[in-house]
Amino acid sequence: MDRQESSRWWKACPWTLGLCAAMAVANVGLVPGAPAAARKWIGWLQFDRQAVLDGQVWRLVTGNLVHWSVEHFLLDVGPFLLVGLLYERALGRRYPWIVAGCGLAVGSGVLAFLPGMEVYRGLSGVDSGQFVAALWAEAALARREPRRWVWLAPVAAIFTVKILFECATGGLFFGTEALGEIGLPTPLAHAAGASAALAALLSWRTMLPPAPAGSLRTCRL
Repeated sequence: MDRQESSRWWKACPWTLGLCAAMAVANVGLVPGAPAAARKWIGWLQFDRQAVLDGQVWRLVTGNLVHWSVEHFLLDVGPFLLVGLLYERALGRRYPWIVAGCGLAVGSGVLAFLPGMEVYRGLSGVDSGQFVAALWAEAALARREPRRWVWLAPVAAIFTVKILFECATGGLFFGTEALGEIGLPTPLAHAAGASAALAALLSWRTMLPPAPAGSLRTCRL
């Protein structure tokens, strides 16, 4: 990466950086001492079953953007930022549609299949879909550079086992629920996000060009 490109790395990742900035603002109410208005803002964005059924359908998507605690925010938004910086450019104009589709799939899945869940917050389902998209981009490179499969295949296998384990047990594979207040573990959200991303990518497989060599490194700091 030359000096000029390095100084403009952020221009290749506008959706990732923009969404992270928006989520930082939306979750200000989690910070101790935040004004009551900021806490109310989180409540207005969270998935609320009755509110959705009453017509506030934006909550199906915006519920992914707000969190239960600062720890929950960092656990969800940190990986989203990292993966986005590395892979947004490789995924191109499909990236924002994948992220939005995963968010809608998570909210719709909670509404349809978890009737006992009245309130939901968290980006982890979208994170799962984003990670599937990153694996897809890496697989495109691995077809030209087979040595990438040495690490890509095990990572993909572990991620698949993670999703299946969580759906079977109802717990979280990495035990992150012990790190702070993150709400009720919701494996369905992870499966819904991953499935939505995979479905979108499969439907676009004839239109998704192979990433140019080195493109996955252009957003590194």
